Amino acid sequence: MNRFENKIAVVTGAASGIGAATAARFRSEGGTVVGIDRDPVSDVDLAIQLDLLNLEAISPSVAQVIDACGRIDILCNIAGLGHFAKDEDETPEAWNRIIGVNLTGTFFMSQACLPHLLESQGNIVNTASTAGTNAQPWSSAYSASKGGVIALTQTMAITNGRSGIRVNCIAPGGVETPIANQFTPPENVDLAIMSRILPFDRPADPSELASAFAFLASDDASYCNGIVLRVDGGMQA
Repeated sequence: MNRFENKIAVVTGAASGIGAATAARFRSEGGTVVGIDRDPVSDVDLAIQLDLLNLEAISPSVAQVIDACGRIDILCNIAGLGHFAKDEDETPEAWNRIIGVNLTGTFFMSQACLPHLLESQGNIVNTASTAGTNAQPWSSAYSASKGGVIALTQTMAITNGRSGIRVNCIAPGGVETPIANQFTPPENVDLAIMSRILPFDRPADPSELASAFAFLASDDASYCNGIVLRVDGGMQA
């Protein structure tokens, strides 16, 4: 398939995990990919180093994309982080960092790309989580950020839908990615409640999430707008 031939796709979090797999999937289908990450990105057509906590650097990074590629057709907001923490132990610094990357960074990347997506009649695919659709223990900051991504996705879909832009999001369950290593249960907690979030069969491979991103970003999903596509192997069925 060449669903992304002559398309410019911007993928955040492209250095590893779901972001890297999605960038590779777009390129395999003929797309030109701009990979954005705070860490070095390889195997893309243009790599931009950006920490999404640095909001002032987002617009110049998007301008760099336009200077190099001339347009933006797809934005995949995949960069993210999280951790487990007891509510009584969560710190303002850790809370703000998680909300800042997962939710605030998603919005301001979308805002910066929006004029160019309006011009190309493009689309946005955000990254939520089953932590945002169902309860996940010890994850108040992460769950709040991902619930916010769902609300943001639906609001932007309605706000911009009649202008020709689609905005959707993916809600992964457990995935074999570096971010999974950030989720270590706190000490002295009831591990029995871990069963609420264990994969139904196995964790997903990042390539399986990339397939979902590619579907929602393609014309195959032309009538999908404002949806939350849960990709969790039946974990929350």
